[in-house]
Amino acid sequence: MKALVDRIHEEGFKAQLWWSPLSAVRDSQLLKNHPDFLLLNRDGSKRKISWWNSFYLCPADREVVEYHRALVHKLLGEWGFDGLKLDGQHMNAVPPCYNPAHHHKRPEESVEALPDFFKEIYETARSVKLEALVEFCPCGTAYSFFTMPHFNMSVASDPESSFQIRSKGKTLKALMGDNIPYFGDHVELSDGAIDFASTVGVGGVVGTQFVLPNLVTKHSTSDLTPQRAKIFEKWLLIYKDKMLSRGEYLGDLYDIGFDRPEAHVIRKNQELYYAFFARHWSGPIELRGLDDRAYRIVDYVNNKDLGKVHGPRARISAEFDQHLLLEARPE
Repeated sequence: MKALVDRIHEEGFKAQLWWSPLSAVRDSQLLKNHPDFLLLNRDGSKRKISWWNSFYLCPADREVVEYHRALVHKLLGEWGFDGLKLDGQHMNAVPPCYNPAHHHKRPEESVEALPDFFKEIYETARSVKLEALVEFCPCGTAYSFFTMPHFNMSVASDPESSFQIRSKGKTLKALMGDNIPYFGDHVELSDGAIDFASTVGVGGVVGTQFVLPNLVTKHSTSDLTPQRAKIFEKWLLIYKDKMLSRGEYLGDLYDIGFDRPEAHVIRKNQELYYAFFARHWSGPIELRGLDDRAYRIVDYVNNKDLGKVHGPRARISAEFDQHLLLEARPE
């Protein structure tokens, strides 16, 4: 693993490890060596984590916590990874634990210990490597408010549509603020498997899980065909140029439920970046949040000048399919 990470670093990249904490597969060496790590049901049976075909470990058992802390030291310190992707639908909550080996005063101690368990992982990671990225992905489920202080990247978490990417982004930025990056998850989960605009437009971090077609036998929407490579290059350059993930999301200017077309705004320095979404739109669009001054409006995806407006509120006429991303530049 260290050799793998070293090679990734030699190529100029950083390495992040995909990890499912608190779970152990049935025949793992961990369970053979530490069967008492398990969270047990009232009848003494093991608690299954269905998606991973694994068993829960108990977050209230100190030995379980210390095992995970030691593992973080190995992953980031010894092996050299730069970050962790914590993944699993089981991370939001655990059931009560009745394992007699843990000597719980109450079975609910496992439930109450879960946030502190992730606090230990996060603080350990940051102590080993201050700039470590700790991403928390509850695997297609909603986030638990109680774990939010203990990671530094949120994620769309297996979205089923582009609207979910945008609505989760708005929600997580409202709950956590702009100091926590929001990863739109890999673009292959968006509408058409190429919708970078939904992530860029809400100030998210873009990503893909593309594969090289000549290296796989089972082809999918993740295949990096020449056509998709051009699309990816275009949007990655836009993302790197604008870096709206470092901007301020102005979530109170538009209502995602009632305003049409759907709109999102990012403020970065003196510029405002608008993202409008609709299957098809033809008509007026209101630009909210402007100062009392003149602005140049540019469709920065297509490098198209749309003229001047004057704040604090302005309207333009627009026609688009799917999305329209605009930059308001002070004159």
